Amino acid sequence: MPDNTQPLDALPPNILWTRRGVCALMLLLFFVFVPVLNSAGIVPDYKISVLGKYLCLAIVAIGIDLIWGYTGILSLCQAFFFCLGGYAMAMHLSLPQGGGDVRPEYNNIPQFMFFNNLHELPGFWKPFGSFTFTLIAGLGLPTLAATIFGFFILRSRVRGVYFSIITQAVAWGAWLLISRNEMLLGGTNGLTNFNKSFTQDHHWVLGLYLLTITMLAAVYLLCKAIARSRLGRVLVAVRDKETRLYFAGYRPYAFKVFAFAVAAMLAGLGGMLYAPQVGIITPQNMNVQASIDMVILVAVGGRGRLWGAVLGALLVNYTYASLTSDMPAAWPFVQGAMFLAVVLLFPDGIVTLWDSVEKQIAGRTGALRISMTVLPLVVIVLFLAAESLGLMPDFLQRVVFESDRIGRVALKYFVLVALLIVPGIWQKFSKPRAAVAAEPIELPLAAKEAQP
Repeated sequence: MPDNTQPLDALPPNILWTRRGVCALMLLLFFVFVPVLNSAGIVPDYKISVLGKYLCLAIVAIGIDLIWGYTGILSLCQAFFFCLGGYAMAMHLSLPQGGGDVRPEYNNIPQFMFFNNLHELPGFWKPFGSFTFTLIAGLGLPTLAATIFGFFILRSRVRGVYFSIITQAVAWGAWLLISRNEMLLGGTNGLTNFNKSFTQDHHWVLGLYLLTITMLAAVYLLCKAIARSRLGRVLVAVRDKETRLYFAGYRPYAFKVFAFAVAAMLAGLGGMLYAPQVGIITPQNMNVQASIDMVILVAVGGRGRLWGAVLGALLVNYTYASLTSDMPAAWPFVQGAMFLAVVLLFPDGIVTLWDSVEKQIAGRTGALRISMTVLPLVVIVLFLAAESLGLMPDFLQRVVFESDRIGRVALKYFVLVALLIVPGIWQKFSKPRAAVAAEPIELPLAAKEAQP
């Protein structure tokens, strides 16, 4: 499986400038283009809130990629850590200090407590009136829980599917616990009744979006720095040659605990940003299915390539939102087809399309062939941008087929499938021109070390 530990100075200049250009375009899109369109009234506030919600999940996906893609540990309880951060922020937002919708007739406490015959705020709720304490708890609780749990489990050399099963049991147990009314966390209804400005006031909506995308960029840079450091190379070695590390004098479980704790902290951060933008947090956000869905985001985008986790988070979530709106009955089949396509055609995720583009650029392949290779990735990005901002052209929204069993099939889906399939057919039956002298691309460090 490819990883992204290759130093920038080892890349050919044309590849380096291509990457910088794409990064600049993405920064302009998220930090300039989206806010300007929202301020101009072209993109409604609710679209910005939905985009912010999915960016929160992208933060979680980056953490999963660090622990799964780089360290090789498949954790199925990341939704639990996500909800620890989300519940911490929701508790603060439910109180008067956080602008919660509390009323004198309900004793100025969250309404669900009043209906459960409580007359004053429970003791463990009171510290969450402080925003500083909430920030510390939202990041610290997931990190501490992951550190303690990871130390005892990973130190015992539990690995592979056994570790995944144990984490899945943790997620299931936490869901059962938080769902109980006796926990005084809202039971199955969760926590809500936050300040409505978070989801209705333009300035709050845009501000939370900008905060989320800034945190996403910071998290990406942090994990990228870890991946490129000596620590990152050890994490890759834990994934690929753990036994050899023991003989070299390392303690692989310590590095696993570190990656597990960092991933939990990032999940908590995503949950803290998620709660105010959605306006509710419930135990359903931490069940086993939610954790599996988070792992799927990384699998579709591409493991060991942090930006692939972001792409996968946006692609899967917007595909789900679009199809369940138009064709709810077809979503399970489309979801299955999507995952089969990834497993059979792109086992390392959609990011392998970009790898092919870079190889062709380095090999000075013809412009037409490079264009046909990059076209599916461009189509995916444009589809995500149009869906997320509500800018899909009207003629593509036209319903081509409609039935009670399937739903409405719009023209955009036929165009999308055609643009994704045609380049593959063209490249399969076209003959590439004779190869010219190409600048060799350095192998990733992990790959070089694995060579005899």
